[in-house]
Amino acid sequence: MRQRRMVAGTGVAMLLAAVALGGCSKNTGEGGGAEEDRADQQTSAIATDPKDSQGPAPEVEGAKRGGVLRLITEQDFEHIDPQRTYTVQPMSVQHLLVRTLTQFREDGKGKLTLIGDLAETPGKDVNGDCKTWEYTLKKGVKYEDGSEVKASDVAYGIARSFEESLDGGPTYIQEWLADSPDFGAAYPGPYTSGSTTVPGLTISGDYGLTFEFTSPHCDLPYALALPTSSPVPPAKDTRTEYDRRIFSSGPYKIKEYVKGTRMVLERNPNWDPKTDALRHDYLDGVYIEFGPDDTAQTERVLAASGDDASAVAWDGVPQSLVNRVLGGDQAIKDRTIDKANPFVWVLGINNDRITDVNVRKAIGCALDKQGVLLTQGGDAAGKLTNTLQADTTIGWTEYADPTGCGPTGDPEKARQLLGGQTPKLVFLSRNTAYGQQTAPVVKESLEKAGFQVVVSNIERTLHNPTVKTRGNPYDIYITNWAADWPSGASTIPVLYDGRKLGAPGSKGNNNSSYVNAEDVNAEIAKAEQLPAGEAGDDWARIDQMIQEKHYPVAPMYQSKTLDMLGPRVGGVFLSDNIGTEVFYNAYLK
Repeated sequence: MRQRRMVAGTGVAMLLAAVALGGCSKNTGEGGGAEEDRADQQTSAIATDPKDSQGPAPEVEGAKRGGVLRLITEQDFEHIDPQRTYTVQPMSVQHLLVRTLTQFREDGKGKLTLIGDLAETPGKDVNGDCKTWEYTLKKGVKYEDGSEVKASDVAYGIARSFEESLDGGPTYIQEWLADSPDFGAAYPGPYTSGSTTVPGLTISGDYGLTFEFTSPHCDLPYALALPTSSPVPPAKDTRTEYDRRIFSSGPYKIKEYVKGTRMVLERNPNWDPKTDALRHDYLDGVYIEFGPDDTAQTERVLAASGDDASAVAWDGVPQSLVNRVLGGDQAIKDRTIDKANPFVWVLGINNDRITDVNVRKAIGCALDKQGVLLTQGGDAAGKLTNTLQADTTIGWTEYADPTGCGPTGDPEKARQLLGGQTPKLVFLSRNTAYGQQTAPVVKESLEKAGFQVVVSNIERTLHNPTVKTRGNPYDIYITNWAADWPSGASTIPVLYDGRKLGAPGSKGNNNSSYVNAEDVNAEIAKAEQLPAGEAGDDWARIDQMIQEKHYPVAPMYQSKTLDMLGPRVGGVFLSDNIGTEVFYNAYLK
């Protein structure tokens, strides 16, 4: 069993996570197991010394000021509105644009420390029961217009996250404050209610915030590192149009955003490094280019001519170029980010439409998981898995594939599970290089077992909102997830708790398999009452129970990042927190 152990302490030092990466799992031929295939050994802690949260951030060795970093990615971001953002590329860009109450500081080698970002510390557990938390904002944190960030702006940002029209973002804070997955019933948001007062959230003067919960929530400091806690001045809130121009409290601001073409960032002259323990503004700016696929962007950065010498190919090295990138030229290898990440990729199954568990298991039984992974580069792209959680999660335990069908699928056994049925499946696939590479493998392997598969392509920016809309007309779709912090509490309840599901037509359902099993819901409710350091084994047990009894999704692989950097790019590393590159230390050589 691979395990993180969390040790209880006092006050804000209540959580300390350390990972022991020794393996004692059954090897089925699908789960990997070589130590080098695993994500970095990590230690993470909540900072106990207020000095850890004070700026400026430590200088990066060799860094110098000047130049424009270029980021190349195929499609535009789903959202940049912080309260609507739940995908990692825009979250990484938001590190440059907005501050949150807390944030992880990383060394790029597995050490994570949760610090106060807008707040002076990661928070005060007032009574030691995780029900009342106090935060004090730093003084002198300024927006791009020079005005100061106030506690009321943070509270308003959280308030607008309750609005149904601003779907897509994390919902931990809303659910915890409302003490219900149906948080909109307790408070529908400022636009709908006309009130900016959030139940359970109190503002004290210009700098104080208090969160009061009915139930204990010891993970609050972690959850506040998500963009839900980004400040939004009410006068700057343009509602759904905020997705096009957010108001900066970070070291950069948006100079230009042409949807689907480019986003250009420039320095925020009112950002004060003395208030920021995380970020730098070494770069003059950042130019994000949307359009080129993974092959085109990787070839450009390999050639490294002109501006591409200062670029990051952000969508991964395609299979066709893996050998060239890893084939022996050390100068090229030195320009790669080559590291395991915490994303688990699954073939999601719409349980509202596919109600027979044997049909769901037949899908997983027939699926050629190995073939899907090979389209992305095989071992260079990840390792096969049977679990819902990544191996970086506290208490993670490997178990055998409940279908018993092997990594390349077993069409005959799948036919037996179908019992003579030949179901029609509508497969929603991203209209990207990834979708074009993986959809044929999924279709062919399922059709060998007697399924009739119709592929429907959709733009990447529309994919997640579509699958998260209950009542969508699709049966299967590839989705992925990385825990928001290294606990099953930020995977299992988010993705598999049926109590959180909205009514048909509702949007923003992170449980996009739409599984709603009473036994699973009950076990989740029990695990949520345990202290975070004691719940790891429970989450692992529930993970296995979900798959063996209900099989709502077909896990495929835990991915690995292989990206190319231009020779002038420095200070960029893969975040163990969000699972993609971060740029707050970036500079040009």
